[in-house]
Amino acid sequence: MSFLGNKTQRMHPLYVPVANKADYFFYTAFRRINPFSVIALALLIYSLVGFVGDIRSLFSDSVWDRVLYIAAFILSGVVKVLNLATHYEDRFTTDEIDKDFFKDVDVPNGDWERLELRMGDKETEPVFFSEKIDKLLRSDTPIDIRRDKEYEKRLGAHIRKKENWEATYSKFLRHNHRKAMYSGKQFYNEAKYGLSSDPTPSADPTKPAEAVKIHKTCYFDSYLTNIIPGQVLTRNRDKEVMASALEAGWLPFTAEGEERRLRATGECAMANEPGVTTLCIKENDTIILWRQNHLAQCSTGQLVASGSGSANWGDCRKYLHDPDKNGLRKAVRRGMERELWEESVGMRGVSDRKFYKNLDTRITGYFRWLKKGGKAEFVGVSRLRNSNSMTENLLPEESEVLAGEEIPAGSIAKLKAEIGKRLKKQTQSGARFGKRDKVYSVSCAMALRALQATCQEYCDRDCLQAKEEGCKGDECPYRPFKVLFDEKYIVKLEKRR
Repeated sequence: MSFLGNKTQRMHPLYVPVANKADYFFYTAFRRINPFSVIALALLIYSLVGFVGDIRSLFSDSVWDRVLYIAAFILSGVVKVLNLATHYEDRFTTDEIDKDFFKDVDVPNGDWERLELRMGDKETEPVFFSEKIDKLLRSDTPIDIRRDKEYEKRLGAHIRKKENWEATYSKFLRHNHRKAMYSGKQFYNEAKYGLSSDPTPSADPTKPAEAVKIHKTCYFDSYLTNIIPGQVLTRNRDKEVMASALEAGWLPFTAEGEERRLRATGECAMANEPGVTTLCIKENDTIILWRQNHLAQCSTGQLVASGSGSANWGDCRKYLHDPDKNGLRKAVRRGMERELWEESVGMRGVSDRKFYKNLDTRITGYFRWLKKGGKAEFVGVSRLRNSNSMTENLLPEESEVLAGEEIPAGSIAKLKAEIGKRLKKQTQSGARFGKRDKVYSVSCAMALRALQATCQEYCDRDCLQAKEEGCKGDECPYRPFKVLFDEKYIVKLEKRR
């Protein structure tokens, strides 16, 4: 939302449809060239030239200019009518999800575990996590990034491939664009970076962690390759299948015999732009959560972290040649803090520069979201120093989120207990959800779970009280706001402009 600067979002409702339309036009304009698009482009260019000619004709009696202008006007109308007639019924479509598409998909390998997050009494969201990767991310080990341009070419070629674009991708994109325009939802195509490999601990403890491979992509690429697998698009009139993303080319998992196993990150052509989610602890020892509004693309109505979204290309661009070889940590931290400012300083009463200056962030975990094509997600925790002077400005960005709840975080023991109580029904089978039970979004639930593990790691490894006198339990004197943010875990970022 950089177009707003430090202003409020009073013009946001007008911005959304314009941005949706512009992004859709520029993304689709050069994906596949066909006779209609060539004629339309030629007419557009001629119209621009004709506009200049109209002005000139005010001072000229040239009949030839007027004839060409009228001919172009008629031809443009004919092309539009023919195009409308050809695709008119295709405008009215419905996307349907095959509920068994991701059924019984197993972990990529032995280092991963599967967790079923219950999103109410019926729906579940399977996610995969690795304790080895989480411990690496919670440590102070540098993790670098390396741009994978070959993967960028492979992904682009896969999307532009005629049978993929014309038969499937263009139809799904058009459907979601129209749905967003009708409902007022945001469907922008921002530049993103994606992962083509997972963070991986070094096999030799004396050597640095492997560099994570990244590639430049965009949100529409992510929608087409990560979101639509498992869906079919049907025409409303006769329920005929207009497009299907159920075939082998769209499977983010192997399907050999009865075994179904999630593919490794980067194995198949997917944008895989990572999510970045952080929980904000204020100086008054509370964690603020928001509620996703109903204009978002996902997690509508659920409680979400105070900063949650997807990584932008600008988050990582400066760290591709990081002298500290710690580009991944810096890029992820930058994305988390950007999302936190965008979603939690709704009135823009505090400048982003001042907000970042008083913020410390560390990564606490990583997981892969199965129903989003196994997309990578980073989670973390931030503390807002001097937040007592900024609390009045911590308001939800209402174009995206609404007021939610606060979680007490006065001590390590209290925070662990509060998180356990809130996630009990979502992480354990058999419990019944009541009407008043709150549902935490997938990224928020995983961020809370990773924060609980980070607290436990502190208790096991760093707590002097536990080592000397034993755990104090409910009388724990240690504040997460202080003890979880040891300087060695906080990577330094350069000043932001």
